[in-house]
Amino acid sequence: MDDCYDWYHRLPYWFNGKIKKHNLSLCGEKHMNTNQISETLNQIFLEKNKRIIFWYDGDKEFDESLSSITIPDAELLRLDEHGALELKIKLESENPKDKFILYAPWHETPPEDDWLFDIRLYSHSFHADNASIILKELNLENQSLHPYIKQRKAFFRSQDRLNRLKKWVQPNDAEDDIDLKMLAVITRADLAEPFSILMKLFDSFCQDGKFNIEEPSKVWTEIEKFELTSFFKKLLARTFGYVNEESPGLIDFLIRVFITDFSNTIKADLPPSLSHFVIQSPSLSMNSSVFLSQWRSNTGHFKNYNIVSQFIGKRLKTDDLLVSYDIESLLEVMTFAAVERRIISAMRDQIIKTNGIGFQEIQESIKIRLDGYWATTVFADTDQANLYKTVYHALENAIRLFELRKKYDAGFSYPAAQDMFSAYVNELFLFDQYYRIFHELADKADFAGWDILKSLRETVEDCYSGWFMDKLCLKWGDFLEARHADNLFEKWRLPGVSNQYDFFSRYIEPTLKESTRNRLFVIVSDAFRFETAEELSRVINGKYRLKADIEPMLGVLPSYTALGMACLLPHQTIAIKDSANADVLIDGKPAGTLEQRAAVLSHYEGTAIKADDLLSMSKDKGREFVKPHRVIYIYHDQIDAVGDKAVSESNTFDAVRKAINELYALVSFIINSLNGTRCIITADHGFIYQEKAPAPIDKSKLEIDLKDTVKTHKRFVMGKSLGISDKAFSGNTSVTAHTETEMEFLLPKGTNRLNFIGGARFFHGGAMLQEIVLPVVTVTEMNGKHLEKSEVRHVGVSLLGSIKKLVTNRPIYKFIQTEPVSERMKPVTLRISLRDGNDLISNEETITFDSTSSSLDDRQKTVKLALKNDSYDNKKEYHLVLRNVDDTEYLRIPVIIDIAFANDF
Repeated sequence: MDDCYDWYHRLPYWFNGKIKKHNLSLCGEKHMNTNQISETLNQIFLEKNKRIIFWYDGDKEFDESLSSITIPDAELLRLDEHGALELKIKLESENPKDKFILYAPWHETPPEDDWLFDIRLYSHSFHADNASIILKELNLENQSLHPYIKQRKAFFRSQDRLNRLKKWVQPNDAEDDIDLKMLAVITRADLAEPFSILMKLFDSFCQDGKFNIEEPSKVWTEIEKFELTSFFKKLLARTFGYVNEESPGLIDFLIRVFITDFSNTIKADLPPSLSHFVIQSPSLSMNSSVFLSQWRSNTGHFKNYNIVSQFIGKRLKTDDLLVSYDIESLLEVMTFAAVERRIISAMRDQIIKTNGIGFQEIQESIKIRLDGYWATTVFADTDQANLYKTVYHALENAIRLFELRKKYDAGFSYPAAQDMFSAYVNELFLFDQYYRIFHELADKADFAGWDILKSLRETVEDCYSGWFMDKLCLKWGDFLEARHADNLFEKWRLPGVSNQYDFFSRYIEPTLKESTRNRLFVIVSDAFRFETAEELSRVINGKYRLKADIEPMLGVLPSYTALGMACLLPHQTIAIKDSANADVLIDGKPAGTLEQRAAVLSHYEGTAIKADDLLSMSKDKGREFVKPHRVIYIYHDQIDAVGDKAVSESNTFDAVRKAINELYALVSFIINSLNGTRCIITADHGFIYQEKAPAPIDKSKLEIDLKDTVKTHKRFVMGKSLGISDKAFSGNTSVTAHTETEMEFLLPKGTNRLNFIGGARFFHGGAMLQEIVLPVVTVTEMNGKHLEKSEVRHVGVSLLGSIKKLVTNRPIYKFIQTEPVSERMKPVTLRISLRDGNDLISNEETITFDSTSSSLDDRQKTVKLALKNDSYDNKKEYHLVLRNVDDTEYLRIPVIIDIAFANDF
């Protein structure tokens, strides 16, 4: 039947001889429009006063959905399940008012072959035309699509597929438009456009972290089943220029798209083994790069991009092919993870070989790659942090270490101990910090099985242990020698620097005397050295309402836990017992345990508690605990607990990171939950850690009589009448720790140890700067007029110039960072793209604005975008869009795209 009509309002029928026929165009197929079928059949019974309807379904379009057809008071019988004689008897012997629907899964039978023809003469014959109703339901205006709809009948067997297609179809759509939208339905794409369809399609081949293109996925099977493969090929040709008559296929297409993107972004010739894969279409080749960029930036699909990219990379042996390329030629390539590995290897080698020349270029390249895809993505096969990012940060810290070393090429020269002490506090501590952070990051890479930093580790060790520590120890050791005119051991004081034994009287007592309402929290973290405290201070100063000030304190000697902890407590006298354990006494009482320290503090309305115990308390219990006290000493032990054991000392730098995090959490708990307004963080002693294993030369042997010693340690011996040794510094605790007892000690020079018991790479107890420059970090809660100054913001970013019209498919934009980065002015990372509404029409570039420079020129950054090859309305407003990493919008700038106008000239 050719008629198409609205079955809701009229039921056309006509007579062919004496047989009444009713043709209804319905979209029926499996599970489709069964309610409509039921309603129409019921209307025939009611309006035509017929009790029997013959339903012919020659294409078996409704064969599987009969159970969903329900007509009140009517019985549905299948002609293929009942004999003609049986039916004649049933229909003629039943109550003449009974209704029957006789379903025939075949075309209408000629009268001469129909045993039920006599019954047909007084019954209704019903036919359904699927194509016409689909046209109507999809609201398609072009009736010439009737044959096309019939050709796609397999697709329309599902009501779900039809419903999802409806949301995409437009009245004036042509065959290709509908085929594209059918692909979107089959793949369940987010948008009915090629890129979204392809992302979903390739997702379907990714299972359990692997890309299995050899076995057809369910999605691809449906594309073949619904005869859409021809259109799919046409889609690839018109979107990417991909045509391969010899060996077409999904894997061939993927290889060519990946290599075309690689070709678009590399600044060198391709390897001969890859060049023939480039899609030769000047107008469409850039779409390969836009597609892969959008795939990488899509939060729902990027993990499978990683899987597919790894598959293609292994197939093409990209790791081997990239060995000859330099950093500059690969800097903008994001196609394969192998590019990241090659760049990192080249950077590592360049850092090792260079003598400080070219570091700036490497640092700029690192920033670009840190914003790139592989250093920011999340890998499906690991819960670890992104290791590319980890390694780049390790390279940055190695460069900082080497740059600092170059600054002091001539070594260290200071006229007095106080000058060298100040130099360490102001800058030299950075040697320790860069070294620590490098190894912390390199350890993560090693733990993951990456040995890419192994050779750089050796160079870093040569710089730190072989140069810095040697030079530092020699120069600082000069001020400790007995022969020196200004021997520091004779006074153990420095102008303007507090001594550790004066800690309570200098930092705590004045505040308590100021007001009876003042309450102080003192956090004592075992082995929390100065450089680590400096990093913690920066962390705290980057938080709203908090302010941290750090100053140095001169630690006691020997620099070990029992003596250092005791000196931090309030006291009139400190003494060291001349006994086997060399117990330290505060005002004649022991102070080695938490309970004993709490007893000492109780005389000053104070108490002591372990950090873990305090943090385990609820807000209410914590407030109840501190309420009776004016000074609370909180003891934290992370670094020393890990470092001072042979079995775990290799984890020292990881312990330092945990300590920083735990101490910030402790400060936050004190300020936010315990109503604290001021807390002080300090340490009993510092530490030295060197990655290199100790050699025999690092061990000092002292010629002393052991019967004269009270305490032995890997970094000192303490006792009576120890004498002197040219291998050690000698001193007396009455000077270096203000003890009332005269206790002599000998400290090995430099970084030497007396023994390697309990570990040999982590040590303290001596007089080197890392051991005795202790931090005093005062944290206060800012309020009143100072609160506004504590606000933490991100730097601003603005577009340079006014670019209202886009006349090239490779636009370049310049942005400026409006303020320099500081402790309270944080960097901002933005994703920049061109969009039609919210739909991407270009690649998306990630840029971090993190300059600390005061110069506007130094704070400019350039972004290159690639516009998707498509038709654009030069009267429509598109947008240059900047988004934060959490996908919130930062800036939207209108642009007009007039590529065609530009091409005319």
